[in-house]
Amino acid sequence: MKILLSPLIENIILITALVNLVAVLTVFFTCRFIPSLHLTRPLINKKWYKLLYKYHSHVWWLLVPSVVIHAIIAIMHKLAGG
Repeated sequence: MKILLSPLIENIILITALVNLVAVLTVFFTCRFIPSLHLTRPLINKKWYKLLYKYHSHVWWLLVPSVVIHAIIAIMHKLAGG
């Protein structure tokens, strides 16, 4: 259980949190239903946005495992006294 209190575990929690944040924002802003918002309407015709939108469904394959790993490790870390 000592490994659960190590700085490595805290770094994994931090890294997966950052991956989650970036992935959630990417999924949100490339969602088909969001372009109706005034915030993303100007981006629709940008080349980089179209490229990002092309990989929208692939980002989910990064987001879901990252959230699961983050949650499990964070809960185990907290239960170990972290």
